[in-house]
Amino acid sequence: MANTREIKLRIRGVEGTKKITKAMKLIAASKLKKAREMHERTLPFFKHIQVVMSEVMKSTPEMQLVYFDKRKNKPNRKKAYVVISSDSGLNGGYNSNVIKEAVKIIDKENSVVFPIGNVVKNYMVKNGYNVSTDLGINSYSVTTITAADIAKHLLKMFKRGDIDELELIYTEMESAMSFVPQSIKLLPLELKDFEDGEVKQNLEFEPSPEVVFERLTRQYLKGILYGGMVESFVSEHFARMNAMDAATSNAEKVSKKLTLDYNRARQQAITQEISEIIGGAMNAN
Repeated sequence: MANTREIKLRIRGVEGTKKITKAMKLIAASKLKKAREMHERTLPFFKHIQVVMSEVMKSTPEMQLVYFDKRKNKPNRKKAYVVISSDSGLNGGYNSNVIKEAVKIIDKENSVVFPIGNVVKNYMVKNGYNVSTDLGINSYSVTTITAADIAKHLLKMFKRGDIDELELIYTEMESAMSFVPQSIKLLPLELKDFEDGEVKQNLEFEPSPEVVFERLTRQYLKGILYGGMVESFVSEHFARMNAMDAATSNAEKVSKKLTLDYNRARQQAITQEISEIIGGAMNAN
């Protein structure tokens, strides 16, 4: 058994680690609350956008837009994927799960990956994927402004023919203990996604249905991207909170065990010292 000095140093180290994990848990809980509030405030607006798009399309069935172009006859169609992870670890299986989903879906040979988060970016670069960090933004933050800038940039690429399909891969929190990777096709748009919703009569468009739908498409894509960003943000911090809670509990168990070891070692040292004193006294007599 280690001596009391060594055990005491280990106890001090474990207690220091426990303070850090507790602090990280509190930070994650604070960010989680903020992300949930953001999501609840904006979700109704983005759902309404889809209803309005459905109304426009049903009122003007003859309208033709590039965003519905499936480009079936184009050779070497380029697929693009926006994959969301975190910038750091210490969040359980959050990053590994979304990376597994991305690897399962993405074809290395004819795809480009737009990573959000250093973990997925580093993995994709290391494993030979075609990675582009140009998302049309200077810095990343979970805001509607960031989502709008990314949507605008990707829509431009789609219209130019730089990409022919676009998919979002992110993590959705199903419950407090369940974080499930999801994939959503963003472009080209599918008519079946806009079949629901009532059609209002006598709709008037200014300046034209095409211009209105163009604007709505940007808002629609922004909404889906923002939803994926927020869901990933919530999942990341919930996973980190759970991981730090587990780490804190383990640190407490280790600290208790080390404290018992310390008390035993101290008792043994006292017993040995008493024995030596008694033995010395007996020899003196």
